[in-house]
Amino acid sequence: MMTFRVRPILAAALLTVGAVAPAAAQKHPDFSGTYVLVPAKSDFGPMPAPSSRTDVIDHKDPSLVIKRTIGDALVTLTLAADGKQYKNTTPQGELTSTLAWLGDQLVVTSTLDTQNGPASIVDTLTLSPDGKTLTQKRLIQIGGQDINQTMVLERK
Repeated sequence: MMTFRVRPILAAALLTVGAVAPAAAQKHPDFSGTYVLVPAKSDFGPMPAPSSRTDVIDHKDPSLVIKRTIGDALVTLTLAADGKQYKNTTPQGELTSTLAWLGDQLVVTSTLDTQNGPASIVDTLTLSPDGKTLTQKRLIQIGGQDINQTMVLERK
């Protein structure tokens, strides 16, 4: 069995990806709001949990802006739910993402070059029926390994 260790810089890079809000549409949920990570309800797989994470999500169809604070670092991701590729600069490098709706879920597909080689990240975002919980299911593929994570964030 192969053991996969995630370096701290890779962990930080992969945490900057994801929790993205969808553009508003009649049949799509509105993800706008401020969300705080609940580590006790989350599963980070082999990666360490961040000390803290807050996502402030705003969208104006089709534009999406996510201001994510992880620990003391702030990353702003500007995207659109139009199927086009969007590039954002993070402390770990350039992140390229596309967004697509799958029913009520938003699927964010991203790539990032890391110290361990290229990483593919697929985030599936779901908002609870009461709008209070955002669940981010993540599949990271890097170095021939698949890493599954589930991050639960509560609306504040």
